[in-house]
Amino acid sequence: MMMTLCKHASILIGCLSAFLGSLWLHGENPKYPFITTQSPLTLFSTQDAELTVFRRGGPTVMPETYELNAQDSFTVIHLGPDHPPVVKTVYGTIACSILGTPTMAVSPDGHYGFVINHSFRTEGSIFERIQYPSDQPLTNRDLEKVDLGRQDLSPQLADIVSVVDLHDPSHPVVDRILLESPAMHLMIHPDGKRYFALGLTQCHVLEFEGQRLRLLDTSDISYGEGCFWMHPDGKHILAGRSPSMRQDIPAILEWYEILGNKVQRVCEIRNAPDVDVTNGSSGCIVRITPDGRRGFICQRTFDNGKDLCDVMIADLTLDQPLVTHVIPQVNDGLESFAFHPDGKMAVVTCLENPSKNSLAVLDIESDPPRLLYHLDAAAASQGVEFAPEGDKLFLGSPVHGRIEIYDVVGDFELVKNAKFIKIGYGHNSLSMGSRYRH
Repeated sequence: MMMTLCKHASILIGCLSAFLGSLWLHGENPKYPFITTQSPLTLFSTQDAELTVFRRGGPTVMPETYELNAQDSFTVIHLGPDHPPVVKTVYGTIACSILGTPTMAVSPDGHYGFVINHSFRTEGSIFERIQYPSDQPLTNRDLEKVDLGRQDLSPQLADIVSVVDLHDPSHPVVDRILLESPAMHLMIHPDGKRYFALGLTQCHVLEFEGQRLRLLDTSDISYGEGCFWMHPDGKHILAGRSPSMRQDIPAILEWYEILGNKVQRVCEIRNAPDVDVTNGSSGCIVRITPDGRRGFICQRTFDNGKDLCDVMIADLTLDQPLVTHVIPQVNDGLESFAFHPDGKMAVVTCLENPSKNSLAVLDIESDPPRLLYHLDAAAASQGVEFAPEGDKLFLGSPVHGRIEIYDVVGDFELVKNAKFIKIGYGHNSLSMGSRYRH
């Protein structure tokens, strides 16, 4: 009898261990029924209210009204190993735009988040027709008559950087600074002290100290809407820039050198002789691998609905970088990249259908890199980051107003988690940093 009980107990313990092991395998912490991370982490999402007008009638249908009746917002999400997500969304204190690379910046200690907004509007787009509230300041000129310390400022057509306190539970805006040229994207330098914003005609270099932003210097650059990524060596910038959004004029890739607080164009990045690919007119969103050896480029982000576009890969180890590889026909429109910490897997967000989206998983360890598979994702998803330990992937959706979670299993397997984090509508960027501690 005793042997039979022991045998049954052994079987029961084995089944329980297998069940718990299965939970861990699929990214679930068996101790808790909520989303956890291995280390304390902060996610910072910004949300563009202008998307409400764009989506009111659909991207190809004229809306009934162009009136903007929503506010830009941001969401701060604190994650950790032993508590449910701490989430707060704040409306009407920052301005941001969905036109640009879907990530901003977080200070090295995780205390502050940085948000950039710009006055640039794609010629002929629905964004040019939006009707803004008449009683609110909109532009840099309007803000000359306003106290920039006010919390209720969301100037939709201003070229401005706002700084948010991610630690204070009320998440106040602690500083704002106006820029001379529209800039779509903001990044922190590897030195942890300076912030770079590459704009239409200028590159701005800023410093943040004592809760105050200060403009250190500007560099004049050739005209062009675009985005960029900072090289981990702190000496170079990879940029995708579009001198014109006309469909028959391709964007160009550029390589910049950082000289103190100035930037200087080194060269245009062209194709290697055996590579046959053409950058699209909106092929501006780029990202550099953590080891600094390669740059990944979205061939096209706008003008979707006609064919499948490619991921272009530049060799950044050359004195004058070249596009040396192409992953063909990844999707009809591409948006943003993330690289797994182990350097084997990358993901790129896909833009194809207004009601559904997908995530493409790439093997970047193979030679040449290759597309492995696609995963289901919420509509228009963009802004994507792996957790530092590589066990989770976070993906933001503008239309569904959520941060989706994918659990990492093995080297190349992503499993979509049924749980997600609710944020404001119109998500346009997702940034990640350590959880600030006193």
